[in-house]
Amino acid sequence: MKLPEDLGIEISNDDGLAVITVEGEIDIASSPALGAALDEVDAGRHVVLDLGGVEFMDSSGLKVLIGQTVRRGEAGGSLYVRNASVAVRRVVEITGLNQFFFEVESRRSGV
Repeated sequence: MKLPEDLGIEISNDDGLAVITVEGEIDIASSPALGAALDEVDAGRHVVLDLGGVEFMDSSGLKVLIGQTVRRGEAGGSLYVRNASVAVRRVVEITGLNQFFFEVESRRSGV
């Protein structure tokens, strides 16, 4: 899938964890690309999603995060969010979903 111009996604591995680093805007136009990148990683794996470079996220981005969290949980994996930018924190807190996502400060925190 071709990435929208305002979104950058990098997938790497770090001590067995899949790390997906996202930069730019996650909106209705770019959220399918984020979902596709997450789908590239086996659902049974633990994924750390680094959202420190996200400047904007709307409800379509939340939908991807919720769907991936549920899907991975059912398969024995997990989705952890780290480095959530102010824009991401704002939309998560406004919607009351801040307790739904697990945040880690580093890979050494037990993920």
